[in-house]
Amino acid sequence: MRSDREPTNRRRGAPFIPLAIALAGLAVIAAVFFAPAFAPWALRFEHWTADWRTAYLSDRAEKPNPKIAVVIINDETLKDLPSSPIDRGLLAKLVTAIKDDGAKAIGLDILFLKKTDESNDKVLTEILKSSPVVLGALDERGSLQPFQRQYQTEFLAAVGKPVGYLNLRIERDAVVRYAAKSYAASQYPKSFARTLAEQSGVTATDSGDPIPWTLERADGAPAIVSVKAQDVIANAPDTAAQLKDRIVIVGGDFPNRDRHRIPLSVRSGEEVTGVMIHAHMLAGLLDPANAVRELGPVGVRGLLSIVAITGALAGWLLWRSSVVGYVRWSLATAILVAIDAATFKTFHLLLPFTLALIVWFAGVTTGRALHVFGTSLSRIRLKKA
Repeated sequence: MRSDREPTNRRRGAPFIPLAIALAGLAVIAAVFFAPAFAPWALRFEHWTADWRTAYLSDRAEKPNPKIAVVIINDETLKDLPSSPIDRGLLAKLVTAIKDDGAKAIGLDILFLKKTDESNDKVLTEILKSSPVVLGALDERGSLQPFQRQYQTEFLAAVGKPVGYLNLRIERDAVVRYAAKSYAASQYPKSFARTLAEQSGVTATDSGDPIPWTLERADGAPAIVSVKAQDVIANAPDTAAQLKDRIVIVGGDFPNRDRHRIPLSVRSGEEVTGVMIHAHMLAGLLDPANAVRELGPVGVRGLLSIVAITGALAGWLLWRSSVVGYVRWSLATAILVAIDAATFKTFHLLLPFTLALIVWFAGVTTGRALHVFGTSLSRIRLKKA
């Protein structure tokens, strides 16, 4: 004789399976909702998707940036000279040549951490005093030996020109995505890029927002003019025209030295020099319309709440439909990708795409499971009645 005991137990436990699924969905939503505060590592995939968005959808330059140029010191420039520290006699000649070419301002993305040849140090100091320069420094966050920090302070004080911190904000995955905020009570309270912008009459702040990247031109040429230092010193043809009336940033381009991954690296695989990163920061400060923003914590949680509630309603209403799985993933992904891309392209606003997708899936799953649970309980009550 067949017993009905086991099936009865299954039927009794069945309504609580969708309840458990719903509670799991709510737990996922809660975890994602508070991830920015409690688990920064959970945002790794969010950053990864944002990098791809930035690499493909950032503004593409139609012509060279008319306000900024970069002068590169490389191994060829220093073939007969010491490279660390960079020969100061060469720097004196370079600053003089850039000034004579009519640069609006000159920024030195170069650290001065120890003395070199006394006569070269003295010549450079005097040249800098009489030039429209902004100098760079590592603030209290930088890893310097006491003698290096002391020399940096003394040298910059002797020159007497504006100084901005050169610190880069490098994320845990070794990518530079954001401009570094200022350090409380620092000797150098403004960033290098901000100080250069203000020297040009532009009001700026160190907000710590994402750096606005500009893609290369259609012909593959860089968005920001780059000139070799040796060509500037030799007064090569067209160099003066590329520097005149521009803010010129001078920095190094050496293998395995001050090179960093940026969001564009996911596409090109290339690392970018620190001087070029500062140039893009400066470009964003000079043209605020190109600035990139992210939603703050309140905005992120508000958006995730809307997505979660909408997903739960969709799951509740489509609980018996065969398209619920499609709505959960394929359709939702396509819609979110479209909204995210349009928002970034139009408003330069980065949305939390990955977190929104997870919350949507969890919301649809929760809504559907709650409807199944409620329907199952109603059927049980009807049978008992």
